[in-house]
Amino acid sequence: MSNLVFAVKTVKYGTPTGSNTMPVSGDLTALPDTVKGSIEIEETEGATQKFNVDQRADPVKILKTEESELTSKMQFYDLTYATIADIKGGTAATGSYTPATGFTTIEKAIQVTTDSGHVIDMYNAYVSVRLMNGGGRDKLFSMEMMANPQLSTDLAGSWQLRDE
Repeated sequence: MSNLVFAVKTVKYGTPTGSNTMPVSGDLTALPDTVKGSIEIEETEGATQKFNVDQRADPVKILKTEESELTSKMQFYDLTYATIADIKGGTAATGSYTPATGFTTIEKAIQVTTDSGHVIDMYNAYVSVRLMNGGGRDKLFSMEMMANPQLSTDLAGSWQLRDE
């Protein structure tokens, strides 16, 4: 297996299991084809605190105070009403989608498979979805989904990178 991770092949989502495991493959739903070049998966820097004293130029101690955070962002054009309701909240009916009223918390297990043979599993991601980019002849409306992994209910993990 190569140590290079590249090219998203599929993105799937499902109901979190509550542990640091993913739902069974058959219980995952494929997200519609993603817009070329729209997928961003990156980890922020963790935060540190430096402890300085007057008598030294360098800190006497540096401690990590926050871990880094993984964020995944992607867009897709396929505005299937049932898919929008499933990942954004609200209601899908034949021929329509109606947004939820009030605040809606959506948590999904997200699985990103790459052409390089790797998989990123997010066991319990907070999902935020928005409509964007439409309004002109040269633009299609799209949905953008942002997923932030959270600790699983059993507090055993939030995400992993593994071989397919």
